[in-house]
Amino acid sequence: MNRKFYSIFMVAVLALFFSGIGQAEPLTPQLCKQKVLAAAKLLHEEGDACFAKLKDPKGEFRFAGGAGYVWVHDLNGVMLMHPIKPSLDGKGLLDLADTNGSYLFVNMNELVEAHGAGWVPYVWPKPGEKKSSPKISYVKLVKHGDKSYVVGSGMYDVTAKDIEKMFPGDPIYKGDE
Repeated sequence: MNRKFYSIFMVAVLALFFSGIGQAEPLTPQLCKQKVLAAAKLLHEEGDACFAKLKDPKGEFRFAGGAGYVWVHDLNGVMLMHPIKPSLDGKGLLDLADTNGSYLFVNMNELVEAHGAGWVPYVWPKPGEKKSSPKISYVKLVKHGDKSYVVGSGMYDVTAKDIEKMFPGDPIYKGDE
């Protein structure tokens, strides 16, 4: 009897354990913000030396089944590390605008210089699509030695109004920074 109970118990424990494997955490604004804050801490401590950790495809900064990631650019608008599009690394992005004419990286830099961290809404095509969708990114200014970094992460189909409800105290770029 004890042996049968133990066998059933072990099967149940293993089933619970394996049922969680392969399930990605959902991409949420909370998760984006949490990952940016963790990456900011690492950047503050290690500077450029942490880029390998930030772009590791199996690391903690690639999340939500690969839909979530963090990038790092500087206050000159130069992409320092982009894990999904490494071809952007070293490129100036201050002139990159969405279909509404909003300069994404200019806005991100203005927000972090004014508030330290916050949310920047814009529109951008989802991977594989041509039509733009609402997107919002959480960005944070980080200092390491004499270098300044902007670390960010974003997601689609979330608006500034959604963020105001979720994070009422967080700054949101509105173009009048």
